[in-house]
Amino acid sequence: MKDFNIQVASNLTGVSVHTLRTWEKRYQVVTPSRTESGRRIYSEDDVRKLKALNDLCSLGHNISSIANKSMDELDELLETYGMTDSHLSSKINLSSNPEQAKKSLNHLLLALEKYRLDVVSHELYNLKMTLSPKDLALKVISPLLVAVGQKVHEGSLTIAQEHALSSVIKFHLGQFIYRSYEEKNRSKDLFVLATPEKDFHEFGILLASLLCLNYNKNFFYLGANMPAEALVEASLSIGATEIILGTTYVESTSDPEFLTNYISTCLKHVKKNVELVIGGSGYFETAKFQKVSNFLYLPTLNHLDLHLKGRNQ
Repeated sequence: MKDFNIQVASNLTGVSVHTLRTWEKRYQVVTPSRTESGRRIYSEDDVRKLKALNDLCSLGHNISSIANKSMDELDELLETYGMTDSHLSSKINLSSNPEQAKKSLNHLLLALEKYRLDVVSHELYNLKMTLSPKDLALKVISPLLVAVGQKVHEGSLTIAQEHALSSVIKFHLGQFIYRSYEEKNRSKDLFVLATPEKDFHEFGILLASLLCLNYNKNFFYLGANMPAEALVEASLSIGATEIILGTTYVESTSDPEFLTNYISTCLKHVKKNVELVIGGSGYFETAKFQKVSNFLYLPTLNHLDLHLKGRNQ
């Protein structure tokens, strides 16, 4: 039987480290063993129960009312919602199982076509609990957004359906992001994520946040439409080591001069050891920054994934 430390148990169950400690102290939901140095060690049964409790809490149950139920009782409750018992197999790897990724995308698109946003949300929740953040970003959310955009263009989905999906996705990704703020025990790197002023398209940096989570990076998500001066001020204040700026081609910034000046302003005021990473489809004069040592252009999320992976080596 496998044992897990508290960070792995948190990742497997979707329960933050802070909440795990609170549930143990206040409700005695599980009693993990301890190493000689006092570190918690969770069994597979512990993690299975914690996963079940978290699933039920996400459906509206109060932890105080279910904390002391047996695993059989928790499984019965889950079955009433059409959910299987709290499986704890290792996270699905969609990179080696492309058919599973295709199946998940088809389920999400079919539910969206029928306006079953409750089904969309439930499917995303299950994927969030069973996939790595990287697979969720690159194998599910990113291709889903592309597919939905194409269907809206073709007329088989409406703009209203696209916006509804965006809201559901932002809700689930937001839970990932804000949960990460409770757990500042990752790498020494500190990333800041934003989009430039006048650019309100934030899915690129939302997915970039998932990649930061995947590689155990500390980060702050500053959101969309950040003026250059404000972005620099925030980055200096929190001691950022890298700024990830997601850009999109939009009418208000279609002139390359706008984004070029924005990047120049950032580079002028940030410290020389702070790297400015530009991603996405925004227009700017790339040649102007080719010899700048703390500037990096990564056009796609796959490029960013390789960059973050390289920083871990």
